[in-house]
Amino acid sequence: MLIELALRNLKRTKVRSILAIIGIIIGVMAISSIGIFGESLKATVLENFKDIANEVIITPNYTHGYKSIDEKIVEKIRRCPYIYKIYPVKMDRAFVVYKDRKTYITIYGMDDTDIFKLEEGTNRGCLVGKNIAEFLKLRVGSKIVVGGKSFRVGGIIEKEARFDINPNFAVILPIKDFDSIFNEKNFAMVIVKVKDLKSIDKFKDFIDTSINRRESKVSVFEMKMILDRITNVFNKMTTFLLAIAAVSLLVAGVSILNIMLMSTVERTKEIGLMRAIGAYRKTILKIFLTEALILGVVGSVIGGVLSFVGGYTIDMLILKSAKYVFQISSISYVFIGLFFGIFTAIISSIYPAWKASQLEPIEALRFE
Repeated sequence: MLIELALRNLKRTKVRSILAIIGIIIGVMAISSIGIFGESLKATVLENFKDIANEVIITPNYTHGYKSIDEKIVEKIRRCPYIYKIYPVKMDRAFVVYKDRKTYITIYGMDDTDIFKLEEGTNRGCLVGKNIAEFLKLRVGSKIVVGGKSFRVGGIIEKEARFDINPNFAVILPIKDFDSIFNEKNFAMVIVKVKDLKSIDKFKDFIDTSINRRESKVSVFEMKMILDRITNVFNKMTTFLLAIAAVSLLVAGVSILNIMLMSTVERTKEIGLMRAIGAYRKTILKIFLTEALILGVVGSVIGGVLSFVGGYTIDMLILKSAKYVFQISSISYVFIGLFFGIFTAIISSIYPAWKASQLEPIEALRFE
């Protein structure tokens, strides 16, 4: 009964009702589409770092006077039950020469290099960063001179952003070849991949008890901290954008408020007649709230459906990919948009509905 009355009343003010619905559609679309884009952008960035989420970087504790990590410490780390793989790294700088070109860059010594993705070649022998390969015009098989010794390029590393090693501007040699050039017995850092994210805290406790028990010899930095900070920044950015988008819903709320107030004035005699034949105040209140609920649900549902189109369009224009549009975290923003759309419609109608329910029958019937 209430729904039938509400639908009839909305049809009588068809143009105003459609405009109110359009306002809600725009507001819900804005909130949901921006939410979808924010989640897609976050997922795209985090995808580039997903392979390092379980990495822990161990460096000398420079504050306490340590400048390198000796072999004994490395062996203790190897015996840790929580690690999946360990990458001891030596580091120095030297001239790299190819034909008539020369540059002074970082040289790393590593036996295991499977943490790098190669553009071409294999993970054996001498590896060259993409930027250095472009500058020296190198390719797989080129013969370069590093610190006065010749090596043949076995692979070229893809460009990538890392927080431990910068392979883009470096040459990576097996430790045996590195030692033949530099007189460096100790390691500059140790990269550790733990078995899973839950093992990170256990691994840190192991370092504190077995290596840093008497004196803090090494510092431990977990890559997960960076990922957590990135996630936090993107969440704040998305919240800020949603707050801006919510302004459009505020405008829709004002529109509904205006519609309901005008409807109260226009239907004063009708309300008075309903009250005169026995309609309760709460019945009048329910009729007006039902009208607002219908506007909110219709506008929100349409806006929610169209928000997928909006999110897809934004992702394709900016990210050139739409694979994250339908992930659970993105879809959740559609439900957030639906909730706020319906909530706005109901909140905006409370005062007009209350005002209509307070009309006295005799005064309402006298209204001209």
